[in-house]
Formats: sequence, structure tokens, C-alpha cells
Amino acid sequence: MSFSTEVKAELCRVSMQRACCTRAEAYGALLHASVFSHKEIRLSTENAFVARRLQALLQRAFSVDCAPQRAGRKLQHTVGEPAQIARIFDVLGYDLKSHLVYHLNRNVLENDCCVAAFLRGAFLMAGTVAGPDKKSHLELKTGRQSLAGEETSLLLDLGLSPKQARRGNSCLLYFKEGASVEDFLTRIGAPRAAMELMQAKVEKNIRNTINRQVNCETANLMKAADASARQVAAIRAVLDRRGEEAFPEALRETVRLRLSYPTDSLAELAQRFDPPISKPGLSHRLKKITEFASKED
Repeated sequence: MSFSTEVKAELCRVSMQRACCTRAEAYGALLHASVFSHKEIRLSTENAFVARRLQALLQRAFSVDCAPQRAGRKLQHTVGEPAQIARIFDVLGYDLKSHLVYHLNRNVLENDCCVAAFLRGAFLMAGTVAGPDKKSHLELKTGRQSLAGEETSLLLDLGLSPKQARRGNSCLLYFKEGASVEDFLTRIGAPRAAMELMQAKVEKNIRNTINRQVNCETANLMKAADASARQVAAIRAVLDRRGEEAFPEALRETVRLRLSYPTDSLAELAQRFDPPISKPGLSHRLKKITEFASKED
């Protein structure tokens, strides 16, 4: 099951207790139907959850009983009786004689809850959202530029700012910013899906932080190991030629400890002195040793 299917399954469990919101959700679905005209209404979906939801919406909002019929991979709700179409048009405030049904009648969306319900219906019919394992992306598709503009206005009223694009003959409203995707899903009734996206984002950020820290620590360890190897090589070169007495007396303890503990970090090696010395102090001594060895070459 895709993440979009999971989201729509969650949306289909939203209560239909409020008549105004049931009507608004049905309206959102109808404006994104395959066909929505004065002669025929046809809603198509491959999602069985959505198909059952559409049947309930049509019955509750318009008293239209319309069971889905299988058409290949899709389930279709077809309303063809003039009386039923007239009833739907009348509830949505359309003039059946004008046949212009693809503009948005804001009078149907009485409250903010109705706007959210309308967008839920639109998403059930024409929306997709990327899963937690992918980059954030949610989109609504429509074949009508005017409807895309009106739905943009609705989203702006809710504090959401979608972007617009075209794909073939379709107009897209989309979000690519994770917080906007999560906010949209929460508003239309899918808080669990929004939480799953948020949790995935937090886990990803934690993993990235850990990876950065590990990479930084690894780089520091490699840098320290390279420095130690150079110091040991320089010390051995002097010892092979002239012995330990070639080093100034103040550096001989450092020479012995560096050779005895070649893998120690500066902090670890500094603690082996009796008494322990500071890390900057040890660093200064090792620098003196390498400088001395280079002069001995």
C-alpha cells in the first residue's frame, strides 16, 4: 500500500456528523471528478476506501444512492438521472441551465471546517503525497486553471502557500516544504500521516547529525594518527643516527612516551606524564621534536 493510499484511508475515517462539512467534502470531490456536467457525473478511483467514502458522501449530501461499478482497475460512481443531477446542482447553488459548474461557489463553504472538508474531498479524488522515505511533496491536480486559482485562494486563507505548475493538460498545486505538507494533512483530517512525516524528518535529522559527528570524529582521528606517524618517524630517524642523547634533555620524556604510545591522542598522551601536562604544552613539545628532527636531516 502506497503512502498516499494510507493517507486516504485515514481521511476516509473522518466523521460525517456535520452536514455542512459533508456537503463541502462531496463538493471538493465533484469538482475533481472525471465528469461533472449537467448531463452526467462520473467519479472514478482505484482506491476502495475512497469509493466507499464517495458513495456515503453522495447519499448523505444529496440523497443520491450510487453504488460503485467496476471499470477495469477503477471503481466508478455514475449519476445520469436528470432529477439526481438537478438535486446535486441545487444543493451546490448552481443554475442547471447555465451548465457552468467548474467555478467555485464559496457560499457552500460556510466555515473553516467546511474549507478543510472541501480540500479533503479534492485530495481524495486528485491528490498524492510522497512517503516518509522520499523528499517532501504533496500535490493536487485539476484540468482547469480557474479552479486551481480558486483553490489557491482557499489555501492562502488557511495560511498555506502552494506553488502552481502545469503537467501536460493538468494544473498542479503543490507543496515541497515539509512543514506545509504536514500542516495541510493535519487540517484536512490526517494527523497520523502528518505525524509519521514529522517523525521521519526528526529521525533523518538525527541520523544526519550523528553521521556528521562520526565523520568529524573520524577525520580528527585520522588527522591525529597521521600526525603521530610523522612524529614517530621523525623520532626514529634521529634515534637511528645519533640515539636518544641527540634530543635535548627536556624533550626526552616526550620522545619515550610518544614511541611507547604511538596511538594515543594528545589528551591521552599528556596524562601519561608525571605529573600530567596540558594538551597545548604537549603539542608544543612535539612540534619542537619534529623541528629538531628536521634540522638533523
